[in-house]
Amino acid sequence: MAHNSKSLLLVKLAFFGAIVLYGSVSATRSITTSDPVNGVGAWDLEKHYLEELGKYAVAAHNLGSQHKLTFQKVITCDPLSHSHSHKLTLAATDHGVTHTYEAVVAYKPWAQFKKLISFKIC
Repeated sequence: MAHNSKSLLLVKLAFFGAIVLYGSVSATRSITTSDPVNGVGAWDLEKHYLEELGKYAVAAHNLGSQHKLTFQKVITCDPLSHSHSHKLTLAATDHGVTHTYEAVVAYKPWAQFKKLISFKIC
């Protein structure tokens, strides 16, 4: 019985280690959601991560703006070097008209920290 619980623990550690490793590897490249390799068909975790950052950026922008935007999609995501920030190019609608915006979001998931650094129309 003790052997099975140790094996299960090792499997769980390997799984979470793979997720952490994948996150650090994927953070070193630009991600484009319109690309079939990195967008549709990409691993659900990465897709969810990008969508979460994009939705957060629009929601944080809406808090201090008269123009209430509606998130549509993340177009690209570039990790910024030597920081825990991401530069997002995203699509959002303003009164039914879709525009492209650039947002910089500081994100530290282990500390449950997100902060919108900048948000502007492209």
